[in-house]
Amino acid sequence: MPPRRKPLRSAEIDHTIEHRIVFLGNPNVGKSSLFNILTGSHQHIGNWPGKTVEKKEGHFILSDEYFSVIDLPGAYSLSAHSEEELVTRQYVVEEKPDLVCAIVDATRLERTLYIALQALELTDNIVLIVNMMDLAEKEGIQIERAKLEKHLGIPVLLVSAFDNNSIMRIKKFLYDSLHTEKYEFHPAFLVYSQKTEMMINSITRQIENRVELKDYPTRWIAIKVLEEDKSVISRLEKEYVLDDIFKKIDIVKKTENYDPSDEITKRKYEAIRNIVRKSTTGFEDFKEKKSDKIDKIVMHRVWGYFILVFIYAAFFLITFYASSPIISGLDYLLSSFSDLMRGWLYAANSPDFVTSLLVDGILSGISAVLLFIPIITIFYILVAIMEDSGYLARSAYTMDRVLGKFGLQGTAFLSMIMGLGCNVTGIMAARTIKSERDRLSMILTNSFIPCAARLGVIAFLTAIFFEPWFAALLMLALYGMSFLLVFLSAMFFKIFLGRSETMPMIIEIPEYRLPRLKNIFHLTWERTGMFVKKAGTFIFLASIVIWFVSNIPFGVAPELTIAGYIGRGLAYITEPLFGFDWRMVVPLLFGIPAKEAIISALGILYYSPSLTLIQTLRAAWSIPQTISFLVFQLTYAPCFATLASIRSETKSWKMTAVGFFYPLIVTSLITVAVYYTLLAIF
Repeated sequence: MPPRRKPLRSAEIDHTIEHRIVFLGNPNVGKSSLFNILTGSHQHIGNWPGKTVEKKEGHFILSDEYFSVIDLPGAYSLSAHSEEELVTRQYVVEEKPDLVCAIVDATRLERTLYIALQALELTDNIVLIVNMMDLAEKEGIQIERAKLEKHLGIPVLLVSAFDNNSIMRIKKFLYDSLHTEKYEFHPAFLVYSQKTEMMINSITRQIENRVELKDYPTRWIAIKVLEEDKSVISRLEKEYVLDDIFKKIDIVKKTENYDPSDEITKRKYEAIRNIVRKSTTGFEDFKEKKSDKIDKIVMHRVWGYFILVFIYAAFFLITFYASSPIISGLDYLLSSFSDLMRGWLYAANSPDFVTSLLVDGILSGISAVLLFIPIITIFYILVAIMEDSGYLARSAYTMDRVLGKFGLQGTAFLSMIMGLGCNVTGIMAARTIKSERDRLSMILTNSFIPCAARLGVIAFLTAIFFEPWFAALLMLALYGMSFLLVFLSAMFFKIFLGRSETMPMIIEIPEYRLPRLKNIFHLTWERTGMFVKKAGTFIFLASIVIWFVSNIPFGVAPELTIAGYIGRGLAYITEPLFGFDWRMVVPLLFGIPAKEAIISALGILYYSPSLTLIQTLRAAWSIPQTISFLVFQLTYAPCFATLASIRSETKSWKMTAVGFFYPLIVTSLITVAVYYTLLAIF
């Protein structure tokens, strides 16, 4: 066994050089909270090069030194079963960060230490932060830091992410780990059974002169071969013929009923249990947690569904009641500002063409988008509350049983939840679905899930046409319809995509906790900001394009413009089927590239110098038209970005075409039925 590397000492470090620190750990251990606390506003969010996995980078400065912090994707192991796991282990080894910081949950030490133990086999420069000590103390759990350090052989820090003293303690801990002799690095060396060790040594001798994976420890690669890690094996097979190794493994499995992969996993968990038993007290004495008692009701096989519907109904009701007065006030202010702007331009002898472009085009389109920002913000605040409190994961678990009846894996619900923010994200999240059929089904039908942009359109129109209580019920019904379409489509696609075994969903259920204001603010700011940035850049260009096609030739009646001709041509079909006149059709066309453009187009096409947009729409649309428009735009076609994601994920233009036309056909049929039913009622 080669000697362990020593951490860098102060004499070896040029203080002008950036120190790179990476955070790794399971989802829901508070890793991102610690990252946010340390880096504050000094962070950047993007994607890993060539990947769809989110990448978070930030920094802090201590003693005139620059510390770059990378928040690796949340993962349960380093086995490369998912893209997140592969990204994590590649960065730890190939990018050679100065320090790897494993984050674990003090209340779930046995489960969350697994990835840390795997990381010990990859690198020597690793430290451990045990988070959520405040919750552990409430549950009577005591962790002896010195004993935990002794058994793991690495520095350990016990913290609570929201303790005011934690920020400086963590910074000092990371600084000292890099600079001083205060901490010792002698990571624990896990020994397996004699039979497994012989197999590891045999493989090690065969691959020690490799070129591929040369940055990875030889012993670790041998273990991965025994664990049948496809990523490692595929790279090794570029240099070596591994048939003899796999034949020996198969012989051992069949003749001795001994699976080295299972033995390696069991040995790791045995080691973790032993470490936890020797380093902590209180786990055995705690019978039933408060969270367990609450979950007996919240995740009950019967009452859990009623609670879920009640919570989401309240969710939408609060969204509408809280946003309605804000929207009305904002609409009045924007309308007044528009009048003032028009007056200033007339006073400055601005040409009618320029005045119309600035006021009726750009300003009107942007104002229309600003009207649904209050709804988006309140929506994300409530999502953040549910996420931080621990209920969001429980709602996914509750829906798992429903999904199973439609032949979908439980992990499909996570893709659906992600689709509520953006369908592109929802499609990427489908990678966690192990069944290829279920994965393809979710990719093709994720556009049925109303994303944030469509939420803005739905919420804006329902808020101005209906009372808040009815708007919330209508919103809930629309969301229910979209989810039902996904479920029914899954059954429909079984015929064409073939059957597959339904697998259980594996999801970490966090402890209930009071939502933290910092977390809510950060999550809301991050998601709303990304939405506004995306909408703002696109809407500015879209507003100009929409104005031009709606005003060229300039000075003629609206129906004689380019948009008028296109809309009137389509209205021959849409008006008798859906009740959509030409001014209702054109926004839907502009909504195909990006749904944010729908509100902007409505603001331009329904502009009136004497009325606000809300007043104009109320006068122009009937109730059957309004609800039919909501139903149609809810699911009618994926945006261009979603189509690009479908193509990227399926590598098939045929499947991309299905992803576009299937929702369009289904939505058209439903809208016809809804429109004529409402005509009979009203």
